[in-house]
Amino acid sequence: MSDATGLAEAMLGLEGFVVLDVREDPTELVIAIESTAVVVGCGGCGVRAQAQDRMTIHVRDLACFGRPTRLVWRKRRWRCREAMCATKTWTEVSPAAMARQLITWRAGLEVCRQVGELARPVSTVAAELGVCWWTVMNAVIEHGTRLVDDPARVATVTQLGVDETSFLAANRDHHTIYVSSLVDLRRHIVIDLFPGNSR
Repeated sequence: MSDATGLAEAMLGLEGFVVLDVREDPTELVIAIESTAVVVGCGGCGVRAQAQDRMTIHVRDLACFGRPTRLVWRKRRWRCREAMCATKTWTEVSPAAMARQLITWRAGLEVCRQVGELARPVSTVAAELGVCWWTVMNAVIEHGTRLVDDPARVATVTQLGVDETSFLAANRDHHTIYVSSLVDLRRHIVIDLFPGNSR
């Protein structure tokens, strides 16, 4: 890598992709990428697929050098050459950027960590990534649910605390809404939350 060959790919850190172009917009860094796959088999019949064309998708990634980063993936569309196969065309997929996702998998994991573990406001994390509040919250739900549901997350609890907190202040439309939390007092972690104060 002393001659800079592969340096951009090493910095990007997404296996199976090459960097085509990097440009700096006033508000973000834009990185054009495409996959390195050249031989693909049809998922329906196994025949070697033929590259048909490319489509461009935009997906947010981790912030780079303090700026929001947008990946522009020149996604290849493949075509099965077997006339009898029901699978006609499909677009390539990658675990790094799942279909219909607005942010990369690793960006989703990181925003979940930022909001869940570091207790950072969703709006702040969203601004840093250059996305809306719901994009971050959906990633927190998607990646965080598995963590919360993991039985290994909670070990044997020897001292249990119950804490009642005002979750939403009363206004003309509703009374004060409370949430109760179960806390492991020895390890200082929240085990679970449940609505109300009467259970």
